[in-house]
Amino acid sequence: MSSSTNDAYLGLSKATEYTLKPAYIVGKSAMALELRHFGPRDTSEALKKLMHSIWLALLFKRFIKRFRSRKQPVLIVYASVTGTAMRYASELGQIMRTFANVSFFDACLFNPQNLEVFDLIDQSTLVVFLSSTHGNGDVPPQSTKFFSTLFGERSSLLKKKSCGVLGFGSSAYPGVCESELRFDVLF
Repeated sequence: MSSSTNDAYLGLSKATEYTLKPAYIVGKSAMALELRHFGPRDTSEALKKLMHSIWLALLFKRFIKRFRSRKQPVLIVYASVTGTAMRYASELGQIMRTFANVSFFDACLFNPQNLEVFDLIDQSTLVVFLSSTHGNGDVPPQSTKFFSTLFGERSSLLKKKSCGVLGFGSSAYPGVCESELRFDVLF
């Protein structure tokens, strides 16, 4: 005979089922015990704090909503020969799109007759420059027109701008990222 079908086991099971009930189900409720031990609660102060917290949460939510609707304009200018700087510019733009309106400009495709990029720089609150190095730390040859125009006759555009520089290059060359270091000094 199995132990689970034994009369003694079945009787024990029924006995424990009835004797192991929690006291608050059979006895007085937890709230009644609390009231008897601590007395009545003064909820007016707690209610004031709750209402104040709700008011602050709604105010903060409204502030965040306004802030998110006004994403700051950011311009990412990149100069790339092999595509490395362009790839990193794209990745940076994907990250920054969560909190900013991001625009891109390829400095290697600069046309002196089309000066729209300078309007973009003027409207942006942050300008990030990404450039690969060519030879002994120079910018790519296709982008020299843009950078000479920007740091020459249009240098006033960057005076009160927040700017960042990220350079890519090989440490096999003596002047690795030399042009990016010059950009940093110019800002």
